[in-house]
Amino acid sequence: MKLRKILAVGLSLSVALGAFGCNRKTDDTPNNTTNNTTNNTTNNTGEGNKYESTEYARQYSDLYSNNLLPLNDYTMYRTVEDVNNNYKNKEYPGNEKYLADVKAAYKDSREKLQKFVDGLKNDAKTEDADLKAANEDLIAEGEKLIKDIDARIKKLDEIPKDAYNKTQDEFINVVNDTTKLENETTNEFDKMIRDMNKMLGINTNTTTTEPSTKTTK
Repeated sequence: MKLRKILAVGLSLSVALGAFGCNRKTDDTPNNTTNNTTNNTTNNTGEGNKYESTEYARQYSDLYSNNLLPLNDYTMYRTVEDVNNNYKNKEYPGNEKYLADVKAAYKDSREKLQKFVDGLKNDAKTEDADLKAANEDLIAEGEKLIKDIDARIKKLDEIPKDAYNKTQDEFINVVNDTTKLENETTNEFDKMIRDMNKMLGINTNTTTTEPSTKTTK
């Protein structure tokens, strides 16, 4: 059974917003917006991937497409630079509305990530030992990322209303700084998604678009 085609998000999760507000860049993430197509492939030996026709692969593909892919809509919030680039050619909505939009992005991302993790727990079943271990690791890292997002949402709720009086640039920086967590650690969810794609025989072919207007970590 063929995996259905799915679009990759440049694997934004660091994607989802555990990375919102962080200005760090990692070496393994492309420094531009991607419009990627994920296709069925064979492994490096030329032999068919043993997992690509499994029920697990079908469930994973559906969960990824329905829950992680839409998170690409929020890449504009990943860094201060991304935010400023986004408002170069359209009107800034004002500080209060901007904060509401960022909160909504976090909350929607949290909801979709929770659905993805719950789907891995309840629907993506396998008896293969290696695949089962990778699935459990992905669930555990996803749950850590959800906790990080919860902590960031809580901090955003604590921004005082008098901060709305700041200039646009000042307020965007306030929001950015607020989402940083103490004792912040690098979440491995993004890497695990890449590893799972490789394990299932899914190859992400990257096509670069508009490299001058977006920066991903």
